[in-house]
Amino acid sequence: MKIPDEMRNILYGNYFGYVCTSDRHDQPHLTPVFFVYDENSQKIFFITNDKSKKVKNLSENPNVSITIDIRDTVNPFNNEGVMAQGTANITEKAPIYFLSEETLQLYYDIYMEFKSKYQKVIENKPLGENDVIVQVNIDKWFTGKDPISSH
Repeated sequence: MKIPDEMRNILYGNYFGYVCTSDRHDQPHLTPVFFVYDENSQKIFFITNDKSKKVKNLSENPNVSITIDIRDTVNPFNNEGVMAQGTANITEKAPIYFLSEETLQLYYDIYMEFKSKYQKVIENKPLGENDVIVQVNIDKWFTGKDPISSH
């Protein structure tokens, strides 16, 4: 599905997204993340520590929402944003020589995308030994208007 240009501009023009997960008791947890959007796969990726509350929640309940927005500090009625809802997959965590070629390629591609987008922030920071890549498989997009199904 081709997303509208105004959504693309928001997804590629922002550094932070706000990820909402829920634990097994449906208690929500909202946190900012650095993210990248891959238009070819139509997925959003973020990197986080495998000990984080996000990962614990996603292990129990893979449903996730992420909001990316542009805020107008002069007139908040001009704020724009997109929200994606879907399910999350956490990349397998194993010593590098046990990972499949597909997972290694994913790690490399997403890390290079992060490095390109956040060069000034992460410089040459490698993935930490406890970092995992979370892949958000998008079911629906929202723009403040009507939902846009990705299927």
